Amino acid sequence: MKTALLAFGDFDVKKARACFTGGGVDLNTVQVLSPSDDIGFKRGYEVFRDMADVLIIADGADFDLKETVAEFAGSMLIENENARAALESRGCTDFSGALMPAEATLIPNEYGAYQGFTLDERDFTLIVMPSYEPEFFHACDKYVLPYLTAKSGVAKSFVLKCFGIKRETETLLDNVKASHAFTYTVSENHGDITVSVFFDTADEAEIRAAKRDVALALKDMCYADGNASLPETLFTLLKLSGKTISVAESFTGGRVAAEIVKNAGVSAYFCEGIVAYSGESKKNRLSVPERIISEDGAVSAKTAYRMAAGLYKTANPDIVVATTGIAGPDGDGTNTPVGRCFIAAGGKNGIHTYKFDFSGDREEITLKGVNAALFFAVKTIKNL
Repeated sequence: MKTALLAFGDFDVKKARACFTGGGVDLNTVQVLSPSDDIGFKRGYEVFRDMADVLIIADGADFDLKETVAEFAGSMLIENENARAALESRGCTDFSGALMPAEATLIPNEYGAYQGFTLDERDFTLIVMPSYEPEFFHACDKYVLPYLTAKSGVAKSFVLKCFGIKRETETLLDNVKASHAFTYTVSENHGDITVSVFFDTADEAEIRAAKRDVALALKDMCYADGNASLPETLFTLLKLSGKTISVAESFTGGRVAAEIVKNAGVSAYFCEGIVAYSGESKKNRLSVPERIISEDGAVSAKTAYRMAAGLYKTANPDIVVATTGIAGPDGDGTNTPVGRCFIAAGGKNGIHTYKFDFSGDREEITLKGVNAALFFAVKTIKNL
């Protein structure tokens, strides 16, 4: 089933891809237009109508997209009774969002006025939804993805979130697949991996056995069952455990802390974040001994460990995470290669350090370091 997405403006395409992949649907083609580009929309619609089985539109257009779609479908806009009733039940007085082609089927928007719809023809399905992200992704999770997976004939599926290397994940899955009947997709975003597994069989015993073996194969890499992100998973675990966290960052420059504080209500669990970029800052703020920095280097396992230990001693959180590395494009004047990074994470049971040699440009290396730090924070909480 070839699926395309057409969106407008600054729509978060990466998040959309992750959402659909996690739900078992691959977005084969994505196009993003200017909100005022009605000509580009008409051209794109015609192309996707010929090449795709499903076209999903996130309506962030400045023009009347629903009216344009109705014209393409040879239909007319009418007020959908179910959509109006839903709006009335929430006290709305403007019902323009309930307009849709006469043959369309409602996709309820439980958080806004713009009501989405599906329009099915024999060999083509059109799905139109609001582009405002909370509304779009809620509708995807609750209505669109179940509809599309049923349409594609997928009987059973599940999603696991992992951290690691894509090809290694695929190798592990292939080893399990040799003994079980399933297909899978693996998508990777700077080390953050989404594994989606699909079963055509209706044999519940076989599905349970395959799920068990996949989970066992990926257990050291896996951080969530479902499509939760690393920051979301970490925040959920902090809330459930009532634990607190502090971070000390060098090459990630405060971006680990920034991911953590994206979660509303995190102030009850996040103590502090220190960006100790220079050697002097590491010594003065985190009590990293001068001897370690001069002998082992600012980018070393011992420095990462001491950064975390110094933070643990002064801030007294339950969990600490520290990062040090070389993101490039230039080295630090030593023999340490660009991409060499150390992550330290731990708590009362001890602090562990992890070494990486990340590839990519400065931004890619930094983002991989951020995700690694979040992953080891999650593992630390689970081990407490």
